[in-house]
Amino acid sequence: YYGPDVNRAARLMSLAHGGQILISASTAALVRHQLPDRVSLVDLGSYRLRSLAQSQHVFQLVHPDLPADFPPLVSQGQIPNNLPEQLTSFIGRKREMAAVQQFLAPADEGGRVLPPVQPRLVTLIGPGGTGKTRLSLRVGKELLESFPDGVWLAELAPLTDPQFILPTIASLFGLSDQPGRPLLDRLTEYLSRRQVLLILDNCEHLIDDCADLADHLLRACPKLRILASSREALGIVGEQAYRVRSLSLPPTFDGLSLAELSAYEAVNLFVQRAAAVKPNFTLTQDNATSILQICQQLDGIPLALELAAARLRVLAAQQIAERLDNRVRLLPGGSRTALPRQRTLAAFIDWSYDLLSEREQILLCRLSVFSGGWTLEAAEAIAAFEPLDPYEVLDLLDQLVSKSLAG
Repeated sequence: YYGPDVNRAARLMSLAHGGQILISASTAALVRHQLPDRVSLVDLGSYRLRSLAQSQHVFQLVHPDLPADFPPLVSQGQIPNNLPEQLTSFIGRKREMAAVQQFLAPADEGGRVLPPVQPRLVTLIGPGGTGKTRLSLRVGKELLESFPDGVWLAELAPLTDPQFILPTIASLFGLSDQPGRPLLDRLTEYLSRRQVLLILDNCEHLIDDCADLADHLLRACPKLRILASSREALGIVGEQAYRVRSLSLPPTFDGLSLAELSAYEAVNLFVQRAAAVKPNFTLTQDNATSILQICQQLDGIPLALELAAARLRVLAAQQIAERLDNRVRLLPGGSRTALPRQRTLAAFIDWSYDLLSEREQILLCRLSVFSGGWTLEAAEAIAAFEPLDPYEVLDLLDQLVSKSLAG
């Protein structure tokens, strides 16, 4: 091994075979144009090294007087990634998992039925609280074996300024600003040679800048795939939008056994989260109707169900069901470590509303008089007055639908 980092040298030695000379990517860049005659470098690809979070690009030094043929390098076997460990069980979503994995799996994977035109960007869209983030993390974990250079999560929710999007993504790969070389160029060059799945989580408040960056990277990096989550699609060429629905639930308890009822995703999620609050909590004949009412009133939305389950510390299931007419006040508190907008149902609603334009907010407020849906004609009749023009109601309604706030 040759290179400036002694610790990295020791780790690279663990990859090599006797007589094999390995060189790190940083060293290769320094010596590539100063090699002696008949000496060359062979790119062996990226490998996971012990105690390093990112995979490292490795080159072999080749000379006619040296052995050239060696068995494959002995890697650590763990595909690099930064996916967080989940502390609660993942419920259902088998259909969604299968569909998204089919879209994103590399085209050369054997035994997989791939769509005729395979997208390289899939955006999970849907209202807040439906579990888009959790689904994207699960898909990323399932696809680890398909992306030898890793699956990397960029958490965009905490960002308030779009100028931090690029540094946040670049930092995943150990890249930072260098004098005279734009960070975007460094990131593009790095990803252009690697088979990576990049997860862009919570793009809605930075939608235009996320779209521009994703479009650039996909055009310049042929092996890159992106899985994004947002209230609305990024709206770029080649994107596959996939709407994440609420969890499944039955219309009624009539004729269902407890086992059949618990097989529905919304019921299963509520019962499991309830058991985390009250360890002896189970689905019974006595509470089944109340639990189903809770799931129905909360439309099977995972975040709302988890907040409702937390109320079992002080209320019985029947009491929760009876009080859900004022669900915003009943479901105030979530995880202390969650972002502020994810801790309460009211905060989630405020966040979604604040992301709308002024005219979209006006239309949404006017549509709130409907309690059971509406027709386009009814929406135009109730909403088309100053400051809204009758002809723009349809366009504004289409924008609310695209942002998962009407449908």
